[in-house]
Amino acid sequence: TKLHITCEGTIEDDGYGMLQVDFANKFVGGGVIGAGLVQEEIRFLINPELIVSRLFTEALDDNECLVVTGTQQFSKYTGYSETYKWSGSYQDTTPRDAWQRKCTEIVAIDALKFKHFLEQFHLSKINRELNKAFCGFSHPEEKSPNLAAVATGNWGCGVFGGDTRLKALIQMLAAAEAGRDVAYFTFGDSQLMTDVHNMHSFLTQRNISVGEVYHLLGQYYSLVCRSSLTQRPDVGLYSFIYSQVSSYEAPDESN
Repeated sequence: TKLHITCEGTIEDDGYGMLQVDFANKFVGGGVIGAGLVQEEIRFLINPELIVSRLFTEALDDNECLVVTGTQQFSKYTGYSETYKWSGSYQDTTPRDAWQRKCTEIVAIDALKFKHFLEQFHLSKINRELNKAFCGFSHPEEKSPNLAAVATGNWGCGVFGGDTRLKALIQMLAAAEAGRDVAYFTFGDSQLMTDVHNMHSFLTQRNISVGEVYHLLGQYYSLVCRSSLTQRPDVGLYSFIYSQVSSYEAPDESN
């Protein structure tokens, strides 16, 4: 899977022609008609046709996603959460398909909410998030060379407590299995951009498979997280992966 990662731009502005991820609540739309104003609610406000989906979409199960095709953007905005402001009307010039729908495809996938940082590294939680992302990214009816890239970012982070580096890796694994490339927007986090880019390059240059990375995630939980006495382990996930893969590559000096 190819990766384009940037700390500038947004999914809605720069994800034209891609499968655009909505960091959803399991009740799609989240707090859009209440007090919520984070990624999902903002997308529903600027593309208000999305709000209709709340009328007929039940709570998403762990193996479900919602794909919405053809919504139009009507508004511009600035800020995020408490700083959010409407900044005028938006002229959506996205072309239409044969059904006269805007060529905009949005997929709603809901991440788990974590009270404790370490619990997300348990394999049962990783399996759930991998399956959820794969459910959103896969398109069994279409062959992978024809599939659009996924436009995504820090899914399930922020108030949901997800670790940005783990979530980036999970989404890259799911996209690889689904046969899609990834356009990743870190929303201003330049260090995350560098870290994820370096990890992707490290893994692809060594032809590390999805299964091998999954095995490394399991090792990280069993060797690091389970024995950690602090809320956040001394050894970060990416440092652990670099160390483990490099140790595999090191020549055996006993021979």
